[in-house]
Amino acid sequence: MDKITKFLLKLSLKERVLLLSIIQKIMFWNFIWLDLKKMEWENSLYRVRKWKIRIIFYKDSNKIKIIDINYRWQIYK
Repeated sequence: MDKITKFLLKLSLKERVLLLSIIQKIMFWNFIWLDLKKMEWENSLYRVRKWKIRIIFYKDSNKIKIIDINYRWQIYK
C-alpha cells in the first residue's frame, strides 16, 4: 500500500470523500473552485489546499500525477 492510500485511510469518511472528489477534479483538469498554486521551485508542480491538507501533483501537457497528500506541517519536509 502506498503512502497516499495509507493517509486517506486514516482520515474520517467525510474528509476522505471530500479529498477523493478533489482528486477527481484534478484528474479531469477541472481546477475551478480549487485553491491551486504553482510551486515556485518546479515548473510543473502544483498544490491544492483544503483545510489543513495539501495535495501535491505534477501536471504535464497531457497527464497528471498525484505525488503526495498530507497535512501542511508534514508535506513540505
